Amino acid sequence: MKLTAYFHDKSLLLLLHLACMGSLTAFLHITGYPASHITLICIFWFLILAAWFFTAYLQRKNYFDEAFRILDHMEDRYLLGEMLPDSFSLEDRLYRDMLRISNKSVIETIRRLEDTQEEYRDYLESWVHEIKTPISVITLSCENGKTAEPALNQTFRNIRLENRKIENYVDMVLYRARSEQVYQDYLICETLLEDIVYEALEKERLLLIQNHIQAEVSCSGTAYTDKKWIVFILNQLILNSVKYRNDSSILRFYTHRDNNNIVLTLEDNGTGIPTQDLPRIFEKGFTGSNGRSHEKATGMGLYLCKKLSDRLGIFLSAQSEYGKGTKMILTFPRSSYITDAKPLPPSK
Repeated sequence: MKLTAYFHDKSLLLLLHLACMGSLTAFLHITGYPASHITLICIFWFLILAAWFFTAYLQRKNYFDEAFRILDHMEDRYLLGEMLPDSFSLEDRLYRDMLRISNKSVIETIRRLEDTQEEYRDYLESWVHEIKTPISVITLSCENGKTAEPALNQTFRNIRLENRKIENYVDMVLYRARSEQVYQDYLICETLLEDIVYEALEKERLLLIQNHIQAEVSCSGTAYTDKKWIVFILNQLILNSVKYRNDSSILRFYTHRDNNNIVLTLEDNGTGIPTQDLPRIFEKGFTGSNGRSHEKATGMGLYLCKKLSDRLGIFLSAQSEYGKGTKMILTFPRSSYITDAKPLPPSK
């Protein structure tokens, strides 16, 4: 708190004292008091007033400095009313009581919103699990419905492709709902990156075949991560590459080591990303100039991939040259504690 701001706040009180000093001086002068006595009275009055003002200023400054220090170190700042330092001022005590009442109302509102959000998330997850049953039945029916008639088989294949699209959208809903609480639904273990890539490709096998897209896999090494979540991220990246493909498209998966990290790269030779769009591709809802040419682009796929990657401690980045292709890079950190750990000797 600045001294000038404090005195500006007390300006009316200062004016009152000055008016009183002027009135007293005039009264004493009229009644015949010597000028030296009047001057002495005004000097003492001014000194006492100045001492009182500076003492009050220091007390208020220390109080607010402590309040701001507490505020800076608080995680839940809406609880400030519970943490404010004690004060002799009735005004401070009244403000603290009002803050406590207000904070209590805020906490109750937040709790109701959290309960509502939790109920909605539970319903959403329940709906996703329920809808997956008919999706699986459609897939199985298409597999069992193969006949010698090429036209009918093609129809079944088209149904399976559209059914797979539905499944992808359902997965996006499920993982979006769980993205805020990844820690409740993940299992970190040593996982072969090659297995993750092949599993993601298998899920999109029909889509890749339909669009005549080749896949080349040259992956080695392992990473400590959750396989299910990484497969979902790779699925979204593959779908993005297919959406913005060129003729004779090729997807290349390969790995390399970078210090203590292992890096998995998905490279395509598609349309690429314009330079001005590249810094924003992971923003929520951003579709860019490429997305505007695709009516179904939502700007949610890469945003969700980035969000899940951050939650898992994986760094997702992109490199692209417009018209030549894109690289989506997943960097898995390798903890020196894990990699350098040695097995314990057998117990005797």
